[in-house]
Amino acid sequence: MVFLLDDGGVFDAPLEVVWRFVGSGSHHGEAHQHRRMRRRRLPGNAGRYSWEQEFEGRTERFGMRWRSYYPVGIAYDVVEGPFEGSRFFLYYRPRGRRTAVTVAGEFVSPTLRGRSLRSAVAKFFAVEFAQDRAAIARDLRAVTASTRRPRSSR
Repeated sequence: MVFLLDDGGVFDAPLEVVWRFVGSGSHHGEAHQHRRMRRRRLPGNAGRYSWEQEFEGRTERFGMRWRSYYPVGIAYDVVEGPFEGSRFFLYYRPRGRRTAVTVAGEFVSPTLRGRSLRSAVAKFFAVEFAQDRAAIARDLRAVTASTRRPRSSR
């Protein structure tokens, strides 16, 4: 078991934009190239999400139960995959036009131990964060471009 605290992430978008993105369902999954996605809403602002993706050179199935604590963050229980049995919390902090993001949790694995586990978890979240960040930036550029007023001709 390893404890991970990563509070160095920042999205270049306001908190409301980040929340819209993480709650966007398939759009969010597409940003991560998740395949064979399944989603199910559960009572109490919660749900279950499962998918397949490349992990450590293999296709792996992931599954997580989540509960949203808007606007603070989301709690996750990993129920399937390389981090099965792990629990973590992802929380967001508004920073004006930016949003700070922190991951904190205890991670376990049926197949990885010690440094290998710590490295795999850190790499997993680094890739997920980079993909989220790129998708949020694309979305923000698209919204900004569509709301610009055309210049008047003189």
